Amino acid sequence: MTDAAVTCKNCGLLYILPEDEVVGNIPHVLLCGHIFCTVCLRALESPQGFITCPECQMCTNVGEEGVDMLQVDSRIIGLLYTTKMNTKKIRSREGEKQRARRFRSPTSSPHLLQQNTEMSADKLEVLDEALCEATENLNTLDSMHQTLVTGIQMKMAKEKSRITKEIEDCVEKAMGVLRERKAMLMTELSNLEQLFSTGRDECLKVDERRKELRMAIQKARHVRQVPSLGTYCHLDEILKTLQTPVDAKSYDTSCLTLCSRLRCVLHMDSLTESVNNTLYVMDGNVKLMSKVPPVRQPAKRMCRQPVRSRGHTTGERRGGWSGAWDRRARDDLKLPFAGCTSKKDSTFSPNVIIEEIIEESDSGTERDGASLEPKHRERPNIHPRNRKAFKDKIPSPQSKALQEWVVLSHVVNPTHFYVRHASEHKAGVVLAKKVTNYCSDEHSHFTLKDEVKTGMLVFLKWKEDVWFRALVCELFQKGCLECVTQCPASEVARLRVFFQDYGFSKCLTFSGEGVLSELNVCMRKADDTALAEMHHWAPQAIKCSLKDIIPSDLVKGWSREAVEEMRQMIGLNAVEMQVFGEDRDTLLVDLKKASVDGTQLSLREHLVFMELARFYSPLSASGGCKPLQFYPPVYPQLNTELHAVVSHVNTPSDFYIQLVDNMEFLLLNSKLQDCYGPPESESELQIYCPVQAQACVALYDNKDWCRAQVTGFPGGRMVEVQYVDFGNKKTLSVNDLRQIKDDFFALPAMAVWCSLTDVLSVGDTWSEECIQVFRKLTEQKLVIVVATKILPIPAAIPVHLYEVSQNFTELPVSIGEILVKKGLASLSKQAPLNEPPPLEAAVWDPPLNEEKPMLHSAEPMPPVDETSELQLDLTLPACLKDLRVRVTHVTSPGFICVQLLQFDAQLKRIHDLLKREYSKSDMQDVDWKVDMHCAANVNGVWERGRVCSMSSSNVSEVLRCDFGNTVKLHINSLRPLLPELVGSLLLECCLSDIRPAGGRSTWTATACDFISFYLTGATAIMTVKDSSVSPVPVSLYCSNRSGKEVSLADFLISEGLALRERSVRVPPTPKPSPAVREEPEPVSQEALPVQDECVLALEESGLKNETQIPSCSSRPKPAPRTTPPPERVKTQAYLPPELPPCGHTRMSISAISDNGVIYAMTPQAECEFERLKDCLQQHIKTLPRQKHYNWKGVLGCAVMGSDMLWYRGQVQEVIGGHVKVQYVDQGIVENIPVCHVYPVVLCENVPQLCVPCQLNGVVPVGSSWQWDAVALMKELLLSRSVGVQVMELPDNPQGLVTVEIILDGMALSRIMVHHQHATIDPPIGSFEDYIVKPPVPDLDDWDLNTEGLEEPHTILGVYTNPKLPDKGKHFHVRIKHIRTPNEVFLCLVDAPASEHETLEEALKQANADIDTLPQLTDFPIEGPCLAEYSDGKYYRAKLLGFSNLSPSLKILVRHVDFGSDDILPPCKLRRLPPSLLRFPCEAVCVQLAGFKPPRVCGEMERISYRPEWSMKSMLEMIDLLHGTLRAVVTAIEPHITVVLHNADGTLVHVPLVEKGLADYE
Repeated sequence: MTDAAVTCKNCGLLYILPEDEVVGNIPHVLLCGHIFCTVCLRALESPQGFITCPECQMCTNVGEEGVDMLQVDSRIIGLLYTTKMNTKKIRSREGEKQRARRFRSPTSSPHLLQQNTEMSADKLEVLDEALCEATENLNTLDSMHQTLVTGIQMKMAKEKSRITKEIEDCVEKAMGVLRERKAMLMTELSNLEQLFSTGRDECLKVDERRKELRMAIQKARHVRQVPSLGTYCHLDEILKTLQTPVDAKSYDTSCLTLCSRLRCVLHMDSLTESVNNTLYVMDGNVKLMSKVPPVRQPAKRMCRQPVRSRGHTTGERRGGWSGAWDRRARDDLKLPFAGCTSKKDSTFSPNVIIEEIIEESDSGTERDGASLEPKHRERPNIHPRNRKAFKDKIPSPQSKALQEWVVLSHVVNPTHFYVRHASEHKAGVVLAKKVTNYCSDEHSHFTLKDEVKTGMLVFLKWKEDVWFRALVCELFQKGCLECVTQCPASEVARLRVFFQDYGFSKCLTFSGEGVLSELNVCMRKADDTALAEMHHWAPQAIKCSLKDIIPSDLVKGWSREAVEEMRQMIGLNAVEMQVFGEDRDTLLVDLKKASVDGTQLSLREHLVFMELARFYSPLSASGGCKPLQFYPPVYPQLNTELHAVVSHVNTPSDFYIQLVDNMEFLLLNSKLQDCYGPPESESELQIYCPVQAQACVALYDNKDWCRAQVTGFPGGRMVEVQYVDFGNKKTLSVNDLRQIKDDFFALPAMAVWCSLTDVLSVGDTWSEECIQVFRKLTEQKLVIVVATKILPIPAAIPVHLYEVSQNFTELPVSIGEILVKKGLASLSKQAPLNEPPPLEAAVWDPPLNEEKPMLHSAEPMPPVDETSELQLDLTLPACLKDLRVRVTHVTSPGFICVQLLQFDAQLKRIHDLLKREYSKSDMQDVDWKVDMHCAANVNGVWERGRVCSMSSSNVSEVLRCDFGNTVKLHINSLRPLLPELVGSLLLECCLSDIRPAGGRSTWTATACDFISFYLTGATAIMTVKDSSVSPVPVSLYCSNRSGKEVSLADFLISEGLALRERSVRVPPTPKPSPAVREEPEPVSQEALPVQDECVLALEESGLKNETQIPSCSSRPKPAPRTTPPPERVKTQAYLPPELPPCGHTRMSISAISDNGVIYAMTPQAECEFERLKDCLQQHIKTLPRQKHYNWKGVLGCAVMGSDMLWYRGQVQEVIGGHVKVQYVDQGIVENIPVCHVYPVVLCENVPQLCVPCQLNGVVPVGSSWQWDAVALMKELLLSRSVGVQVMELPDNPQGLVTVEIILDGMALSRIMVHHQHATIDPPIGSFEDYIVKPPVPDLDDWDLNTEGLEEPHTILGVYTNPKLPDKGKHFHVRIKHIRTPNEVFLCLVDAPASEHETLEEALKQANADIDTLPQLTDFPIEGPCLAEYSDGKYYRAKLLGFSNLSPSLKILVRHVDFGSDDILPPCKLRRLPPSLLRFPCEAVCVQLAGFKPPRVCGEMERISYRPEWSMKSMLEMIDLLHGTLRAVVTAIEPHITVVLHNADGTLVHVPLVEKGLADYE
């Protein structure tokens, strides 16, 4: 037993049991539940017989019986008795030991000793053996006794604990039943409201008279103090109100004599019998009977009222008075093992055990009115643990408001402030001592292993040597601009904490290296012990709001004057708080302060009287001003099949849908959450008094912000809103509304009001079953919507709804028909039950512009003729213009797969045939190989496919023959395709007239993703340009929102993703008349420019449409030029290279491709290459005649290089008028004009001379070599002779040889890993496993001539900054350059003049001698130089780094006297003369203090290199920084930080903050 358990918490005296001659000091329990000793209670007892609790200030009436008659704490009494009994046992054992020492055996007499000696030796031996045996037996018995005693005690304790736990569980279940009975009985007290309705009306009259009189008294006192206020009020009416007497007889008080016939009855006999029959202890199957003494009838105690003091209701604590009575009652109801009852059960029991509500026939005796008053309430607590209990304590609107004494702790505005209970001042001091105690321990210090998280409990030093608990709200890590949820304690840059016992927040900033030491100075962590202790202390700060009060100016919100007036009126004194209710986590209250004359001054009325606030009252829109409304939703097109999601359902004739073809709503929702922040955060966009039909932003499910519109005012501060993007309505608090910004009006409302057409309810209204079935079928599900009628007025649009089938070949099922078949609805007279009417095909268009009706409406699908011949392969129609197609798969603009809509019926027949053939087939054991045709089960649909590849895990990659894309399927989903079903209804095409942008030969990933996003699944109009080639060149047109047909090729060109194909248009020549038509001469092919086929087709069509020229001209007209068909040429590839043997050799690097392949040549190959060049020039001595070739079958070719020599090449790709060719003997890849490429193979017996290689043991980062890695390899290897270790030869002669390249004794792979361009191959593990060492580390055989080389010039040094004034001193500056609104370059205006040459003069002299200054050849970072500016003059600068390496070298420099940056080539940089280095920099980079980027900013245009700042803030700051300003240095490290002032002393950044473009720091 601890000392704390046997000592009084108030005085520290020990509890003593009373004995015969000793006066005891025993623990007594007050009505509030607190325990104190007899000495303390007698000292606290007042002459009137009251005891005020030192902890909670609640009064307990002891009456004439005194302190001794108060209930004692049985738990502490039991502990005292146990301690006393243990003490007696210890003393008795010590007495027995002393008595044992006292009665020792006496020494033997000489006579007996002589007789013993005469005994025989045999007897002595027998006696000794018996003694030994007896000693062993005694030891065994002692051990058995000890084991039995210990075991019995342990078993008894275990059994006692078990049965005690069972009894507690049974009693707790019984208590739960009683609590439910109590709650049910309490709900039957509704008749009392009707009984006293007349009295309540009279109370309202009296209350109105009281309010009127109090307001008049308050106004009269103000006029009395300030007589000039009399002119602003009606003094005569005030005097009349003050002088009007009160007639007590005019009020009906007869309700005070009324009484109800309800009473509560407790049958104790039935209770006792029921308890004996339902709660007992069983011994096996035998019931143990225990005698329970009869319980005294506690009716009088139940009606006893606790004593009230100070004129207000005292708050009940720890079970209240009823809990004290329950403890006494349980003392009378003794149960087995009652001494083991836990503390939890000792402090809680039901108020009433068994009750009944009996309606009496006679009037009976008058019921005590006090019993109708609410019980003592526990104080309102905002802590989550007490949330449910607190809600039960908030008074209803009809009951009297709860009143408590509080102290104001923090004020944000009159609708957001925090209070503390005045009675908890002592508890707060104790809590602060506990927290300070925890913080004095070294275990509370943060270490390097600790992490700081948002929401964690910490201890903060707010006052000197006093620590308080707080919660981490925001956390910023070093190097992060956005807040994080957790970070190491050593990397905390800034955090914001909330003091939960006071209600205010505080920001802490940590800078420098010693963040951990700075953190431990002002903040400590809470360990598990501290967290467990703090868990029992609820937050003492209670968030409150003045009820029904709004600012006087609804636009500006709460003013500073209102906050200051509230603080001055309340001050630091305790005031009375009247609680009316709660709104989420906020109490709705009124604070009342006692005035000098004893009246209560209401804070709400005072703010209204001072015209700083006004009472809440919903507004209606004025006649001349209508609130801004949302754009109406985009209604679906008539008889058009669209996909939509049913967002809300009221009835089948009243529901809302969202069309799914608009992705802008997701972006809008994300922007709403970012703009308005968390729901509990304060906002300047708060709506204080909404208007009917006002557009706003409302909280949805207490977590997300959504657009809404005010539709009604249910009462109080509640508002009914309708979410315009979902359609449902909800009643919210005004605090959950925000003003909507103009940006969120751009998108129209998304919820479309619809009704199910041709379907009627069975009865007068829709049945609940029908509504539930309709919701189950549609709500939050994807459906097909077809509008049947567009109404001109805002009304529900009649639509058909169809379920979306998983198999697109199945017909959609009408939801209306489902309701009719289930008997939940009936068809209208004009709507017979049949198949749905033919629908227009939906067109999925890219969201380019606003949607309007389409110009090209699709034809309904013709009925399928089952008797016609099944068409398995695609056959293009005769007319190749304006074909309607569906895009099924897009890889790039050069490869698009489409289906002709006119073949949909054939495709459906094929799928039905496959389904009948394979749906019930079993898996077959087939050895699947590449290019085998198969029937594939893709998402439950059987389709035609072709195997592309197989893996070891029985997963194959299958090409969908009718769709174009590939899918990975298990072989269980494949079946052999019947030969008669092999084919494809797919057309592979490409966009004509365009080529990739940026001079690339292939389409960029951006272009591929862009066109795939907009085209996949869309319906388009296609015109075929040439059906003889594959992929087929076509032009595709899709409808935009305005209904205009847009060419996809033109769209890609407008987005900068493609370029128009270069072509030369030949002017059309008029056709000659038949009389003068002659046979044209052959046209030279060399004179014919290369033209695109589609351009020629357009020209020919234009020639056909032109009118013929009359034949009156005498001169004959030449015939129009025509392009002959391309000549088909086919060449074979050159022989693969001869691979070098494994081992070490020397090779020269000739080329490195963009994908990192290294092309190397052996010394023998280099010699062969020189001979081959001479041979090639002999083969082709003149430029061949240019022809129009079809390059599809050309592999090997002859190429004319830039040196006008012929080389061997290989065609890789044709790009417009160029051919992408690789030099097979060098590995170089170039785009060569068509006129310089000849489709002929030269020296076909000579193999390729360069060997493609790859590095051994490394894997490039990102699985492919990046451009910077390739640039590094080119810099290291090109045109160099290096040592090569051939590690592995490929199986395919055309494959890559695995090598290791040695550069000056170091492996190239190690260099690439060092520069983080590659990682070690996992099978290798480390470089040590394959270190390659050349046999003789020789150097490259270069003939180096060092004659004329000079010693490198030494670097002069670095620039120096001017010396700034000391901290706190003002000095004049001028802004030279601005990088961001809080980072500028400034120069000193009052800089001391130099007696020698000035900087301007030195620069003028340097520009005059600029031709004599050498160009810069060394480029160290921060190195000084002279850089040419746009005006042609040179200024001082320093090097910042390399900007570009390819195609030309560019260097980033900064002009140190101006602060601006520039990118220049090396030719515009000169070496700085030493005379210019002695001048300090005139532009100093500083950080501006006092403001920071805004947390929320709606500006879309941002600064690219500082996205946290908007471009508007940049331009605004430029306007503020003109002229001479004053600066004050506030910090030197880590950056120079200053504060800028205008000439009049105001801060420069204040206008920026006032406009919402920045926040105060």
